[in-house]
Amino acid sequence: MHPDLPPLLDLQELDHKIGRLRSEFVQLPVAKRRVEEAFEEAKRKLQEAKQAQQSTELLRRQKEGEIEELRRRLARYQAQQMQARKNEEYQALSHEILQVKGEVEREEDEVLLLLEKADDLQIGVKQEERKAEEAEGDARQKRRELAEKESRLTSQLAQAELDRERKKGTVEPTLLARYQKLVQGHRENAIVPVVHGGCGGCHMKLTRQTLLRAEAAAELASCENCGRILFVAQ
Repeated sequence: MHPDLPPLLDLQELDHKIGRLRSEFVQLPVAKRRVEEAFEEAKRKLQEAKQAQQSTELLRRQKEGEIEELRRRLARYQAQQMQARKNEEYQALSHEILQVKGEVEREEDEVLLLLEKADDLQIGVKQEERKAEEAEGDARQKRRELAEKESRLTSQLAQAELDRERKKGTVEPTLLARYQKLVQGHRENAIVPVVHGGCGGCHMKLTRQTLLRAEAAAELASCENCGRILFVAQ
């Protein structure tokens, strides 16, 4: 290996490390948002369950109020029937009484169904309350973990960037400029090994002259296709 390459390989490894740390750092807001979305979803489901329970309770009370009104009407019709003097009047009131009794029965059946539904909804509310409590605890734990991760990544990234600045000083300036130009050209690995007679970056076959130059390591060898700096692994 050419003597100028080891410090440059170290620099490349630091760049990879910085890239990984930055990638993790960029994902933190996404992870935080997912935590809050999961918690908000649990709260939303609990609120919906409570609203369904409240709506059912309100409807049941309305039905009970309607039943009371129907019973008052029934009592009036029955009182009027007892005072009826004509058969036609008596029969008309009988008809009204039967209708009202039918309505009362239907309303009472609906109230029973609403009571059953209310019991099921109460169970659902309890379940959603437990889920919301679990989601809150989970969110609290994950917020703490993400905060710790953010602090750790910030520290590691700062140290890696400091190490990179130090390492840059050990690389031959012309070679450093060449390396940085390759990196800016979107080549993650600017320095690659020769692999089975080909470039370890673009995987194109190398000429015999380039292979001999890389093996001799007396001068720097580059891939004719992609321009990456080559070395032969020992």
